Amino acid sequence: MEDSAYSLFDQSVEALKLDFTSQELAHMASENNYSPEQIKAIIEVFQALQERKQETIISTLLKLSRLPMKAPKTFENYDFTRIFGKDAEEVKNLSSLSELHAGMNLALIGPPGVGKTHLAEAYGRQCCMEGMKAYFLKASELNEKFIQARKIGREASVINGLVKPTCLIIDEIGRCTFDGPSTSMFFDLIDRRYEKEGPKCMIFTSNKQPMEWSAFFKGEDDLKAALDRMFDEAKIITFKGSSYRAQTAGLWTHSVGGLVPGRRRYRRPRLYGAAQVPQIL
Repeated sequence: MEDSAYSLFDQSVEALKLDFTSQELAHMASENNYSPEQIKAIIEVFQALQERKQETIISTLLKLSRLPMKAPKTFENYDFTRIFGKDAEEVKNLSSLSELHAGMNLALIGPPGVGKTHLAEAYGRQCCMEGMKAYFLKASELNEKFIQARKIGREASVINGLVKPTCLIIDEIGRCTFDGPSTSMFFDLIDRRYEKEGPKCMIFTSNKQPMEWSAFFKGEDDLKAALDRMFDEAKIITFKGSSYRAQTAGLWTHSVGGLVPGRRRYRRPRLYGAAQVPQIL
């Protein structure tokens, strides 16, 4: 059933945060003998204002996300025809943002050129289009942000800023090494986001499997604790094959900790040294 005109009006004034109700509009219409056409025109004006505000919000979210604006990466301009395998459909369904609404993290693993960063950016952009905050940065940028924060004593402020986005994307894990203090900050970030309520998702891209990430973080105990939280509820998608410039890429996916329809439930892996993540071959 379609919403009535007055219901649409209530939706608009709520979105615009105005202290006015459809009941007040109805009283005004009755007292001034407005015609149905006049009432419809008023409601259409408020709907247009609502749409304009939503467009402004989305534009602001995209600007703050650090996602590319000139040549945006979207699910629509990703070439899914190059992806094959029994789980290809699951990758196509990433646009539903199911992981984010389920509070799951997402790891995109594979060699250069298979579209990991494209998919991560597309996910973040879709998040913004739905009115939620996303933030993108390279692992090397995160490392530098931690180092600079330590120099000026702003560790808590930097971590607070990275906890706020609904979707936090960390690209290219394994391209730099975090020292001990930065690894501790990395753990604090993961821990804070682990406790964060509501829709949330961290997306990681890497050429290395998570079990190899220990080589890029100093501070074994902090890393173990961070990985434990990162993959408590997570989906790992591993792309196989060469760059799209050379050939198509196969893939396999699995979930850690969470329950995905049609899949067995995995218990959270115990961690000994490097993270041990269940694999499906």
